[in-house]
Order: sequence, then C-alpha cells, then structure tokens
Amino acid sequence: MAEKILIWAQTNNGTIALNGSIPWRQKADMKFFKEQTIHQVALMGRNTMLSFGGRALPERINMVLTHDEMLDVPAGFEKVYTMAEAEQIADEKGMKLAVIGGKAIYDSYLPVADILYVTYLDTDFMGDVLMPSVDQTVWIAEEIASGRADADNDYDWRIVKYTRQ
Repeated sequence: MAEKILIWAQTNNGTIALNGSIPWRQKADMKFFKEQTIHQVALMGRNTMLSFGGRALPERINMVLTHDEMLDVPAGFEKVYTMAEAEQIADEKGMKLAVIGGKAIYDSYLPVADILYVTYLDTDFMGDVLMPSVDQTVWIAEEIASGRADADNDYDWRIVKYTRQ
C-alpha cells in the first residue's frame, strides 16, 4: 500500500492558517515541502485547492478529496470521493500519498498516516485553523533540520519527522 505522509507547518500554538491562506513566508519550509511532495500524489481538500488560485502544484498529481460531485476543479486537479480511492491511485502509480491540507483532511488521515513532517515556526502568531499537538505515545520524533529567521524565513524554524511507533 502507498505510504501516507502528512506535511504541514505550524506556529508554537498550532496555527496552520489564517483566512484561508498561510500567513508567513518560510522559504526553507516551502523547499522542504517541494522535496517531499514532488513526483507524488498531493491530496488536499477544497479550501487548500482554492488557496492555490487555480494553479496546480507542478510535477505532482493534484487530487481534491470532496463529497461534492458538483465541485468544479481547475485544470491540473482531479477529484476523488474517498480516502480509499486516493490511496488506490497512489498505490497504482507507485507514489506516496502526501496529504497537504486542510484541517479536515489531516484529521481524517492522522489515525492511518505512516509519517508526519511538521515544520515548527517559533512564534505565537494566532490564526483561525489549528492542529493539535502530536501524540508522543503514537509517534517517534526526529528533528531533521532547523534554521534561524532571515530574509527568506519570517521565523526561526525546525522540521520534525514523526514515524508511527
């Protein structure tokens, strides 16, 4: 079965979004995101798709998980209606299933994910979409990168890879 990874960035208090978008500039996180999702199946919800302004992520299979059969998706996006359908497509293509948001999709996949990649931003910036703390009884944490705020990164950051125990 295709490996299922979840990938997101969050602030100290768990914020992942504000008003339907990512409210920070973190070049290091975007580079890592691209490295982990390129040539993979990128699974998202409707709001995440809309946040891309109609542009699919290049060199990825962009899938939107929805219950709305009437949802109009721009060129470069495909609709799927169940988690099993998304997983089957990734499996058939020999790709990872990279879950990239939003909150409801993350919540659906947390119980079955194989790996989590979380970029922690050292700020208490408050948004309107929050992720819960990663349960350390379920996941083994390994810090894989870190850096300081600079011209390309609004905040000090660290990336943690969580592997299911």
